[in-house]
Amino acid sequence: MTLDRPLHPRRDRATLITYGQFAVYGWFLYSFGPSVPLLRDEYGVTSTVAALHATLVALASLLVGLGASRMVRHLGRGGSLRSGSILLIIGLLIYTSGHSLAVTMLGAFVAGLGGGVVVVFGNAHLSAHQGEAAPSALSEAAMMSAVFGMIAPLALGLGVAIGWGWRPGLMVAGLGILVLELLRGPTTAFNDAEIPHDQIPEPVPLPHLFWWAWGVLVCLVGVEFCLVLWSSDLLRLRGGFGPGAAAASLTSVVAGMAVGRGVGSVLARRLNTERLLMAAIALAFLAFGAAWMSNGALPILLALFATGCGVGLHWPLGISRAIRATNHQADRASARVVVGAGLASGGAPFILGALADAFGVHTAFLVVPVLLVIALALVIARPVSTGPIGAVPAIPL
Repeated sequence: MTLDRPLHPRRDRATLITYGQFAVYGWFLYSFGPSVPLLRDEYGVTSTVAALHATLVALASLLVGLGASRMVRHLGRGGSLRSGSILLIIGLLIYTSGHSLAVTMLGAFVAGLGGGVVVVFGNAHLSAHQGEAAPSALSEAAMMSAVFGMIAPLALGLGVAIGWGWRPGLMVAGLGILVLELLRGPTTAFNDAEIPHDQIPEPVPLPHLFWWAWGVLVCLVGVEFCLVLWSSDLLRLRGGFGPGAAAASLTSVVAGMAVGRGVGSVLARRLNTERLLMAAIALAFLAFGAAWMSNGALPILLALFATGCGVGLHWPLGISRAIRATNHQADRASARVVVGAGLASGGAPFILGALADAFGVHTAFLVVPVLLVIALALVIARPVSTGPIGAVPAIPL
């Protein structure tokens, strides 16, 4: 099914700066993932203990989702987005300067707070600001995240290879934050809703359909974070990679996500996004199956690239359908989704890490296809109308 006309997003100043924040967050997220196994090796702890860093990032995102109501009412979307940048850079400084697990865990938590704020209000801003073109705009933002995330593991791996360690690669995200806030300037008003506050509708209970869409995203976010956090271990085990090369080769997953999101941004303007999401889940399932069964570096890298192509579409299409299911309550839906994403991004990798300690990483990765099957079943069982998200910038949470 194709749409009568393509829906092109507006790439104005507010949109481009929001895209930039997603790019910086992508750099942090996709370099943070491979830094965890390196941190594990550095401190000589188990995979389960190392995975607590990801759990703390997830917990921080969950707290942001629960507290987003007060934040947006006091600071607005623009002020909240700037606060997210500040928290993210503080967290990066703590995480990379730490010389003990307690300090690195604190840094991961603070960075998770900043990243959660960026995700909640960046998605809400784009959804409300772009109206019917929101699925395409969200795909473009996610593509920016993936493109910079594709480079980040290479920078981290290069630092390890030349003896600088993994920390400088992560701190590049801090420089990006500073540049963005200089470009934003002293005012953040252009990120806020374009209607008077007294015209904002009162919040109403979220419909049951939203929670079905929420469940889909929880599964899909769990898949993405399992791949981001532990794919390098799979490459070390099955592909014969060293630690630095395994971290850098995670770029294959993120490169696939960037390609998937770039192509998906175009397809979302013309095709039924429900069918597009189902196709993306099916692609990820088949491609990951090939990666899981492969031996040798090249087959695994190619299969992980194809997996990334499917996974790349999961978040933008999933969150746009969740917002559609709430009848235009963009901020509220985005906040609730981030709560679910926090649970999934911390819970799924932690479960995988615990299973890896007990049964080996190869067997533990069976968590991924199970989550994909559940997500696809939920999409088929409870479809969401592909009508427009709408341009009402609703803020009630």
